[in-house]
Order: sequence, then structure tokens, then C-alpha cells
Amino acid sequence: MDSTDTLFITGATGQLGAFVLAELLGKLSYEGHAGPILCAKRSTSSWQQLEMTEHFLGLKSQQLTSAQHVYWVECDISDAHQVQNAIVECCQENNIGLPTEIIHAAATINISPSAPQTTNNEKLTDQMVLLGELLGVRHFTHISSIAVMGGTALLGEEETISPEHFHPNRSDAFLSNYALGKIASELRVWAGQAEGLSISIIRPGVILGMGPMGNAPQELWLRAFQSKRPIATDGSSGIVDVRDVAAITVKAHRERIQGPTIAVAENLPFYELIERMGAVMKNKNRITVFHSEPWLDRMRAVGFLRRVPVIGKFFTPQVRIMLFSKTKYDGSSGGAVHSYRSLDKTLNDFGTFLHKAWK
Repeated sequence: MDSTDTLFITGATGQLGAFVLAELLGKLSYEGHAGPILCAKRSTSSWQQLEMTEHFLGLKSQQLTSAQHVYWVECDISDAHQVQNAIVECCQENNIGLPTEIIHAAATINISPSAPQTTNNEKLTDQMVLLGELLGVRHFTHISSIAVMGGTALLGEEETISPEHFHPNRSDAFLSNYALGKIASELRVWAGQAEGLSISIIRPGVILGMGPMGNAPQELWLRAFQSKRPIATDGSSGIVDVRDVAAITVKAHRERIQGPTIAVAENLPFYELIERMGAVMKNKNRITVFHSEPWLDRMRAVGFLRRVPVIGKFFTPQVRIMLFSKTKYDGSSGGAVHSYRSLDKTLNDFGTFLHKAWK
């Protein structure tokens, strides 16, 4: 990536996108991007995440929202042609070149069993790849998820999987709607590569960061913050600091690393993660742990309840996988791009900040 090129980024008003923007402006790990940065923004988007990010990083007010070479483009990224028109208008008004690079960080985050079967993620990615084709961009970076990967171990058994694990043909019956949407999104990016588009793909694990209390990425922190007794299982997942994902994203984009790159710093059981988050948030209530033995077999035994309206979604194979999977993720590909922070530092930095901000 030429540091003077015009860059277009989606999701900059969200948790990850705000830190990607901070990274691009040289406020985190690496030298900033010298060229114009165009940021997509819905008319209804709030500045709250960006303002909190400025506060967390110790920046002056509006150093992210009103940086000199940052231009906010009001548009709907589900319509590539409308976005193209808005970009052309912005570039003409400000006498800057059209974008030659895209970082697609926007996503709908909802892994709950009640998440709708249709997801915006596939459509948003499809339209942003189309935008890249319309603009003739030289490189496209997509933020995917470890949800697109799967191994062969039985549920409850440990297995470590690597970047090459990508199984879009797995049975829909065992995949969450979120995972299905992310798989379809990544397939669209791979299709773009087959048509000549230069791509980088980042697959982060569970991202720990900070933001407004009501936002989806802060669900785990909210559980740790609330005074009621937290509940967790002995299933596990890959964990990573949002600052590290932002650094990996920007560096992989600049170096045009084809990837896919897994951004996972540590693999941790859910109960241990919630317990450690609760300690930082001053929640002294003991955690209730549902161990895979005997709860996995018990949930299987009542699997017929999945057909019951309303409550059925909590007894599906997807929920059992989400709660009790012990898959581990090899994050060395991301670590080779940027060194991870320790989980203790991540928890202390964000937990201490949020405990004060949410009081």
C-alpha cells in the first residue's frame, strides 16, 4: 500500500473499526497513513464509540473524528453503486484521488441462538467487493472470523486448527447463522480474488475491547460487570485484544499478506475468561460453571425440544457447539505479523477503563 493513496474503510464507527482508524492515523503501533482516509458512515451512526476510543487512548477530543485527512462519507454500504457515487462526490469536493485500497471492517455481530437466519454480513461483503471492482482498487482487506473454521474432532474433545481450515461445505445443521453469514462473506472475497482482486483476510477470535455498554461487542464485559452471579461453561475459544487485531489488519493490508491470517493471542475456557474479567470489574460473585460432563449429554438427551416454539433455539446442535466446543486456534500467523499483548494486560487495560466509564 502506498501511504499517499486514498483509502476507504468501512465500520470505523464500530469497536474494531475505531481502533483500525486509530492505527491508520499512527495513534497505536505503527506509522500512520499519510494519504486521505475515507470512512463510511450511516446517517444514524453515533460518534460514541470513537469518542470513547479517543478517551481510552488518551487522545484529545476529535483526534479521530476530525483528523485533517479523514473524510466521512455518508452512505449505505449495502448498495455499492450508491457508495461509489458518494465517494466520487466526496473526492471531487475535496480534490483528492479515488480510493485505491479498501479495508472492510464493518460487520453485524450476533452469535445468539435468536439471531435471524438472514444476515447482513454476506450482503455487505458482496457489495464492498463489487465496490472494489467498480473502483478498480489494488487491494482489499476483509475482516472475517474464526467462526468460518472447523475441525474434525468430536464435540467436547480438544483440537487445534490452523489457517488452512475452512470448511464451507459443513452441514448447516451444525453451524450458527452468524457462522453461515461469515462463511458466505469470505467465499465472496475468495471469488473476488479468483477474478483478479488482490486480497488479505483476517480471522480474529473473540475480540476484547471497549465501548458503550449497550453495544454487542461488550456483551462479555457486561456479564462480568453486572452484580448478578455469572454463568459460563468449560467450552473455550480464541481470545485477542482489539488493538492487536487493528495492528494485524493494517500491517497485513500494507504488506498485502494473502493470508488467511488468524488473530488469536490465547485459547481460554469461557469460565476462566469470565472469572478473570469479573475480577477486574470488581464483581466478587462466584461463577456458576456448567461442565461438559454431564451437561453436554443432558442437552443432547433433550435435543427433541429444538422443535418447540420459542425455547427450541436453545436446544439445537449449534448451541451445544457454541457452549461446549474445546477447539483451539493457532494464532501464530497473526503473531508473525504483530506481537500479541498478554491477556492480563488486555483485561487490566479494558476492564479498568470500563469499570470507571460504566459506573
